[in-house]
Amino acid sequence: MNVRVVGAGEIADALREALARAGLHERAGTPAAFVCTADDLPRAIAMRELAQATGPLVVMTADAAGAIEAGADDAGGNPDEVARRVAARLRAPRTARAKVDPPAGEEAPEPPLMGSGKRQRPLVLVVEDDEDAREVVQELLRDQYDVEAVGDGESAVKRAKELLPDLVLLDLFLPGLDGFGALTGLRRDPKTAEVPVIFLSAQGDAETKSQGLSLGAADYLAKPFSAQELMARVDRTLKLTAQKEHFRALAQTDGLTGLPNFRSFHARLEEEVARADRYAHPLSCAMVDLDGLKEINDRLGHAAGNRAILGLADAVREELRDTDFAARYGGDEFVVLLPQTTAAAAGLFAERLRRRLLEVSQAAGLPVRASIGVAALSPDEVGANDAAEDLLRRADEALYKAKRSGRDRVEVAHVHH
Repeated sequence: MNVRVVGAGEIADALREALARAGLHERAGTPAAFVCTADDLPRAIAMRELAQATGPLVVMTADAAGAIEAGADDAGGNPDEVARRVAARLRAPRTARAKVDPPAGEEAPEPPLMGSGKRQRPLVLVVEDDEDAREVVQELLRDQYDVEAVGDGESAVKRAKELLPDLVLLDLFLPGLDGFGALTGLRRDPKTAEVPVIFLSAQGDAETKSQGLSLGAADYLAKPFSAQELMARVDRTLKLTAQKEHFRALAQTDGLTGLPNFRSFHARLEEEVARADRYAHPLSCAMVDLDGLKEINDRLGHAAGNRAILGLADAVREELRDTDFAARYGGDEFVVLLPQTTAAAAGLFAERLRRRLLEVSQAAGLPVRASIGVAALSPDEVGANDAAEDLLRRADEALYKAKRSGRDRVEVAHVHH
């Protein structure tokens, strides 16, 4: 895949070598990613804009937070870590089309809670009961942000749940539900619990500020304020929020494969079990374990073992439907959640994946094979207190059976009735 290293010298050469080991090379055409050191970051940003490229910009630096705040998308402390982060970011967006339609007559499950999603510009919700003040704030923000506005606390909570804005500017004194009450309402709903809020108020005493911040406000802006101060506070809050989200994503992402990690999987598992219970849908799980990784490592080296793990990860990713969720569970083991999917349909998914690995083996020149255990919760089972643990246990037992039965095979756990 085409990448561009911005800069020259020994460090740039080391970055090129690390990228090449990850299968990333400099070629003609628009780069899929840019890589540089912290010193070359301004130049790399300018080159990416000039090329009208949309790929990630990854910096080698010890100050990851500073690089991200300065405009980078990611950072690593050494050439190999940078190469891994570039490779993971280039793989992560790849999703396959849905290969299994929802059962006839059933509505699709509601999407996972993903925050505001991707927008071209941040969306700011202005909550101000004074119509003139509301118009002024909207006009100040419109050049850089998309803006919605409401005039009371109840409407603020309702619209925030509908819009999932990137930031709320919340007047403290509102008719009916005041700013403190509105913020409390936002924080109680999982959809809006993480949306940053800046309080606006003419009452700037320490006690009022302290109460607002203790309820979870990101900042406090005392009226009257200048246009410059408003824009600076909004920009600062959005950057800090983006940085926080970035590091949260890194903490939930496996560095080698770019898939979600163990921690992220368990959070999603609870969500999917609750959703399956709410809509009375089945939920399936596939545990996937790479066969013969130790032999690959011993015979061909750990670099070959990593290529085998990456090959399996890519095969899993290519087989996913839009509503499925896959994670690296640890080492050479992966797990896939298949919402609204029966055990039989999950078995078909697993068999497709097993066969796809034959193609992966040919492309990688490695014996990439996997044993897969499948289990499902029926609509009657998803409401049980131990449903999540039971699903994982049954999938793991099926995987163990596949291993004992000769490997490179799929085993489907017996469905409880």
